[in-house]
Amino acid sequence: MTTSTESSENAADTIPGGSAKDSGGPSRSGHTGWRALAVFAAAVVGAIAAVLALELGGAVDIEPLPGLTAADPAVTWAAGLLKYVGDLLMLVAVGCTVAAACFLPGREGDRARLAAQPWRWLRVGAFAAALWALASLARLPVEYANLAARPLDEVAFGDVRLYVTEFEQGQSLVLAALLAAAAAVCAARSFKVVGAMIAAAFALAATVPPIFTGHSSANGNHQIAVDALLIHVVAAAFWTGGLFALFIARSDPGRAARRYSNAAALAYPAVAASGLIVFVANVSLTDLWETDYGRIALAKLAVLAVGGVLGWAHRRRTLPAVEAGDRRAFVRLAAVELALMGVAFGLASSLSVTPPPAEELADPNTAALGFPTPGPMTFSSLVLDWYPSVLMCTAALAGVGFYIAGVVRLRRRGDAWPWYRTALWIGGWSVIVLVTSTGLGKYGMVLFSAHMVQHMALNMLAPVLLVLAAPVTLALRAIRPSRAGGPREWLLAFVHSGFAKAISHPLVTLLIYLTSLYIMYFTGMFEWAMRSHFGHLFMTAHFLLAGCLFFWVVIGPDPKPRRLGYPAKVLLYFVSIIFHAIFGLTLMMGTGLIAADWYTGLAVPWVDDLLADQRAGGGIAWAFGEIPSLIIIGALIAQWSRSEEREGRRLDRMAERASANGRPEDDPHEVYNAYLAGLDQERR
Repeated sequence: MTTSTESSENAADTIPGGSAKDSGGPSRSGHTGWRALAVFAAAVVGAIAAVLALELGGAVDIEPLPGLTAADPAVTWAAGLLKYVGDLLMLVAVGCTVAAACFLPGREGDRARLAAQPWRWLRVGAFAAALWALASLARLPVEYANLAARPLDEVAFGDVRLYVTEFEQGQSLVLAALLAAAAAVCAARSFKVVGAMIAAAFALAATVPPIFTGHSSANGNHQIAVDALLIHVVAAAFWTGGLFALFIARSDPGRAARRYSNAAALAYPAVAASGLIVFVANVSLTDLWETDYGRIALAKLAVLAVGGVLGWAHRRRTLPAVEAGDRRAFVRLAAVELALMGVAFGLASSLSVTPPPAEELADPNTAALGFPTPGPMTFSSLVLDWYPSVLMCTAALAGVGFYIAGVVRLRRRGDAWPWYRTALWIGGWSVIVLVTSTGLGKYGMVLFSAHMVQHMALNMLAPVLLVLAAPVTLALRAIRPSRAGGPREWLLAFVHSGFAKAISHPLVTLLIYLTSLYIMYFTGMFEWAMRSHFGHLFMTAHFLLAGCLFFWVVIGPDPKPRRLGYPAKVLLYFVSIIFHAIFGLTLMMGTGLIAADWYTGLAVPWVDDLLADQRAGGGIAWAFGEIPSLIIIGALIAQWSRSEEREGRRLDRMAERASANGRPEDDPHEVYNAYLAGLDQERR
């Protein structure tokens, strides 16, 4: 063994969870320099694309208007380039933390601890996340100067403080910086897979806040645009960041590349489809080729299309070569793909500061709602006047698709799966889509009664159907076990985790299910949720998840960390019914209008009495539980009956074994009879 090899092994042994086995070895360390050069070149190419787009797109060509102060072009340049730098750091932080958490197994012999390569990824992710947080903070004075049309040297600390306290854009940047800093701290201090997952969660969360304050949040279709942009940014960060993580890996990335490829095959269509939706929601279709803004958008779409072709080439040609031990083809193709992604991110950064084509200003109601004020409610308007919730429709398609894929896998290997569970799963997601994307979704923003139908369906009906479909059981049966740790093992670890045990405590689930109901409507949270698209998404997701958690504990056939007797389940459910009834009656008898400023500000002409509509909503809350209650009680009776039958069969088997072994004392029936005889003897 040579001295250089010995030093490589010793260095690998100093990494927590590392060993010489998963070290890159001297044969690969020589390629580190040119890989770093390729990454730098990709970043420079992206910066050039951003500069050209800013110049050609007219973002820095500012025409002064009479009576108004002209913005400083240097500030616009700084805003676009700082956005580009932040986006690059974002994709590195997201890609490396996700790779550390998911791409490779933990240390051999101790899967909970990170091996050497994931540990290196996590440290790169920590450094990038810290710089990302600083870049987000550095954008504060620049964005304020851009907003206020002032030179950067005239921005004082008080101006930045005003921007943070009074403007949503400033608040979103601070929140993103805090989340990125949390990701950096977790990544820097973690040596276990769970820590890497937490760091990845913080990094992904940090991508979200600025999305709600960009161009997409200010147009007449902002609900569709922002939903699609959420999918676009998160999927693009994973796709490009994951590729970067594989590119810089020192050890053989064969297993990691296969896992990344399977996930990227889903991320790419999400990036492409959501990007197209964002552009069409922001501008008219003809603007895509008639305006500078649209041409930049088309250029970005073209770059993404070429990136998709290269991704297909990775999957078909280079991945088999990597798994066979030849990494050079992958590295060459990945370098080109990273350069293309740098161009895409550069174009995207320039779009963020380039004003979209001037359009007629939306009326105040359209600007607030994200769609024109609907007319009087009719059956046809409820059924035919769709305004799709992009997030919920995407979640429904993904959920149903994965569920059916799991059923197909079971049937192909000869295992059965009850048809009614598949029907329940599809029915649950159908309820979610119908109440969020049909005309009911529109009327839920202008009528409290329509909103309450949405609430009850999301909180009581859809969760019951989804929980009874037993998705966790299906996943555990359909996903192949992995000795290295994979989705099945992660799911099992979560089900048996301390967190799952804590939130599945009956009192905790009841508290989450009921108190949030009262807090949402009897504080200012409901008006915040109606005025803010983020708040509305939070409210919708909370209602759905709280309902799923509660009914998982009460009637869920999936495995749980706690066992609860059927009498306790019945009691738990009836307590929830009582509090729901009290809530409905309180609304029916109320004299004050909830979210009064929101509803009176809309001033929908065909709504005569807002308080009467609110009381109607209370009646819906009081009476809506009838149908879900029938399903729940029927499910509890059926499950209780099957449980008693299983217990009876178990006792019968014990009795048969005791009789066959000549040990009547092991027969539970004989033991019980002896117990009764003893009680009778004591009474005598």
